[in-house]
Amino acid sequence: MTTQSAATTNSLPSREQSLALLHEYVQNPSLRRHCTAVAISMEAYARQNNMSQEEIDLWYTTGLLHDFDYEKFPTVPQHAIEGVKILAEKGYPTEMTQAILSHVDYGGVARETPMQKTLFAVDELSGFIVALAKVRQDNFETMIADSVEKALKKKQFAAAVSREDIDKGAQLLGISRAEHFTSVINALKEKKAFLGF
Repeated sequence: MTTQSAATTNSLPSREQSLALLHEYVQNPSLRRHCTAVAISMEAYARQNNMSQEEIDLWYTTGLLHDFDYEKFPTVPQHAIEGVKILAEKGYPTEMTQAILSHVDYGGVARETPMQKTLFAVDELSGFIVALAKVRQDNFETMIADSVEKALKKKQFAAAVSREDIDKGAQLLGISRAEHFTSVINALKEKKAFLGF
């Protein structure tokens, strides 16, 4: 796992500032929940890889703000590209803006760094697992990787979620689907209060 330079992460705005920015641009509770879920998943992977607190904050913030522009710029190719312009003006680091550009196929940035790969890998999956938790009687409590696999086979459930991207995400991380699903389930279960459960 590569590390970010201290010089890059020192300028990262605080989590409170980033949350305020999210709330300024995003009014929809479901989109706020999605951004929070992706941030939680990103933070969990950063911790698994024994990163510094500065790096953990960078990964978390990248997840939190990856879709912050979606309400104002929902169409291709504005989404992400317009958001990154705003983030750059506000002093967010290049590693973060490049990762956000890489999470869309038209962003012009290949998914090469661990942060870029992880953002793509947890984006659709986090949304799917939150949707699944909402329809389960005990939300995350007894959810396992197999629960997610079974739900993914039901094409009508969370139909907007790309099954192909979920599969591609695990491949990018070089781990099994079961391992990837379990990591995200556990991360979201631990922080479920932040997701409104």
